[in-house]
Amino acid sequence: MFLGDSTHSSISRSTLAPPLTQLWSFDAEGPVYISAAMVNGRVYFAALSGRLFALDAITGQPVWSFDTDTEIDSSPAVSKGLIYFGSKGGVLYALDERNGELNWTFETEGKITASPVIDRGILYFASHDMYLYAVRAKDGKLIWKTRLPTHASTSGIYSTPAVANDIVYVAEKAHNLYALDATSGEVIWSYATGSAVYSSPVVKDRTVFIGGYDRTIHALDAKTGKLKWKTSLDEWIYASPVILGDNLYVGSKDGMLTAFNTGNGEKIWSLDLRGPISATLAVTKNGIGYVGTEDGEMYGIDLQKGRILWKEIVPNDGFHASPTLVGDHLYVGTTNGYFIAWGKEDKER
Repeated sequence: MFLGDSTHSSISRSTLAPPLTQLWSFDAEGPVYISAAMVNGRVYFAALSGRLFALDAITGQPVWSFDTDTEIDSSPAVSKGLIYFGSKGGVLYALDERNGELNWTFETEGKITASPVIDRGILYFASHDMYLYAVRAKDGKLIWKTRLPTHASTSGIYSTPAVANDIVYVAEKAHNLYALDATSGEVIWSYATGSAVYSSPVVKDRTVFIGGYDRTIHALDAKTGKLKWKTSLDEWIYASPVILGDNLYVGSKDGMLTAFNTGNGEKIWSLDLRGPISATLAVTKNGIGYVGTEDGEMYGIDLQKGRILWKEIVPNDGFHASPTLVGDHLYVGTTNGYFIAWGKEDKER
């Protein structure tokens, strides 16, 4: 699932520490802008060209693939044997994890670029028709849909919903973050940011955090939507925030990775990665963060100290996708269409 779970914690159980070695690379024949999911020894990801791949997570060899008739810019979520993802054709797909066969589809009136999220058997996802949908994960039966207010010149939902304490949080391009009742779809509160939002909300300890093109991180009371604090950066925020302990980490389009205190927004440190950051950090449970820049540099960072531990450059390429950490592997796609696995070199390989 994109950003780890329904609250978007982004913290892996992995303890993978640098330096890392590139173990294999797979040609996806199209840019990869989304994150991967890894379940039961297979890694699932999609290329913008419209094909979803299942690869052996250790060897990188293809197991199966599924073609759509349109672009895919929605990260897959996997639960109970089904893989869910949306397409720019406005269709949400549910595939059999074992063989890639189509199980069911759900059609909307707009493209789907945000990723689906699953909570207690319910699949929540947004479409550019400005509806937030709740459907049954096992068969795609509609439970509710709620249309969000919009403005013609700025409409669209790129933000992946987060779910916590029976509330669904979702942001849209017309500058608003919404909280909806997860059971009924009724809007509980809304909060206006200063600009478009592409980042996804993160929920922790009764606080919801969101970044936007207003160059600002907003921290809100998750129940009421009341602003707790906000703090500004020097450039647009496209990536989603990540929280580890008492710190919040976020990258911005000027290449800065910044750490803040979650309680008051005070800046702790900032680190210049020298290339635009659109991807969200993947974080190990022992505090190592991995992120790539649009200039093709992949970093491993000590998040406590704000210190670079490892860097690898992928020549003439870039990273827009957020990395995925599982066990002793780091997976990420590139803007030139390659899907790469890093890890520790196996002497017997």
